[in-house]
Amino acid sequence: MRKASKSKKAFVAAVLMMSLTFSGLASAADMKTIKKDGMELVQLRQAAKMYGYSIMWDSKDRSVTLMYMGKTNEMMKDDMMKKDDSMMKDNMMKEEAMMPAAKTIQVWVGSKKMMVDGMQVNLKSMPLIYEGNTYVSDMVVSKYMEPMKVMK
Repeated sequence: MRKASKSKKAFVAAVLMMSLTFSGLASAADMKTIKKDGMELVQLRQAAKMYGYSIMWDSKDRSVTLMYMGKTNEMMKDDMMKKDDSMMKDNMMKEEAMMPAAKTIQVWVGSKKMMVDGMQVNLKSMPLIYEGNTYVSDMVVSKYMEPMKVMK
């Protein structure tokens, strides 16, 4: 068995630390998507869970309602570490809060209209059901679901 060089060990340790630090990146990278008519569609349930939304399906009108529950994935939080891996002192930290782009989102399967916090929004592509899961355009996730940083 060959001995690993110090640089290889350091590299492996760095990769391991990065994977632990940015644990949420794996969730984002593993986001289930499909392509339909040249558009990339994202699995709505997976995105909702990742960004802290509850999800409710209404089979009568074939709609999905998302409600923000006040929590976000760890990947959304700032990495408040210095280069030497020591924590910054409390008085050096800026207070930032993560606020959802929208608190309530409702989409209808087969419709290009959706409601965002009570306001109607037009979509480029209709949400659809594929293999029992609802998929929406990636714009729904990036524009209306991803939390935004707000300075307190």
